[in-house]
Amino acid sequence: MQASYPLWWKDIEVPPPVEWIYTFEELSGDETAEQWALASAIFIAQTRRRTGSGPTFAELFMHLMPDTNGIPGRLPDDLEFVQRRRIVAAFRGLAAIEWRRRGMISFDRGVTPSLRVGREFRAHSRQRQLARTE
Repeated sequence: MQASYPLWWKDIEVPPPVEWIYTFEELSGDETAEQWALASAIFIAQTRRRTGSGPTFAELFMHLMPDTNGIPGRLPDDLEFVQRRRIVAAFRGLAAIEWRRRGMISFDRGVTPSLRVGREFRAHSRQRQLARTE
């Protein structure tokens, strides 16, 4: 049965909560990922402008999902602390990889405050600024 579980739910015996599956599809699906990627890039740009460095993944997801503390919902009570940390990190990381593929954000693996806007976002931003001056 585990083979049908999402990649971010690796090596966990119980099935993932439905709200986690739904939220991941919302964040990374073809129809909606672009909107989430843009919202992420805007938050990253604002944070970098304000603080001089990028936000952490936790800060980014807290901004995107403020009502649920940056995660889609509760995890099963019988999971160990290490499993919970691994699930949250994988969930956030895989969503961010999708947004990076779209060119809206960028980051360095293993560097906590490395979130930054991507090439596509910068290109859109330049086009928007040029349109304002005309």
